[in-house]
Amino acid sequence: MSFAEHLAKVVAEQLERFVTLNRHQLAGHVANLDFWLAQVRHALDVIDGYQERFRRLKAGQVEYVARHKTRVSSSLDPDVATVPDLPRRIPDGNLRDARRAVVDAAYRFLVRLCNDGLIPEEELRSRCSGLGIGFEASDLRRA
Repeated sequence: MSFAEHLAKVVAEQLERFVTLNRHQLAGHVANLDFWLAQVRHALDVIDGYQERFRRLKAGQVEYVARHKTRVSSSLDPDVATVPDLPRRIPDGNLRDARRAVVDAAYRFLVRLCNDGLIPEEELRSRCSGLGIGFEASDLRRA
């Protein structure tokens, strides 16, 4: 599992756990809402920046191998030395899944806070907008 996928998994699992808490426990996390949403933003930034970081990683490796004429031995035949394999990209589908997990968990967390009266609807809308997350009014329980 890549760093981006692992980070997304950790953040999403933590927020999903919060959604299952009792209201009094959940209220304690409102005091740290900025922190948790910063973790969401960080995870999304890591995922969204992956392609550019991978491009630089690959270019750096290719340049080093060419400059130093690096060769690696074959595990099947140690006498055969070849150019090292290029790094492999994380499949786009994995990154999409990781991003979706973080977005969904953050959304459920924010909706739960609003539905339990711990943040007002305007804040829910603002926080979702700030993260680039869509909002469905039908997800709110109306008193």
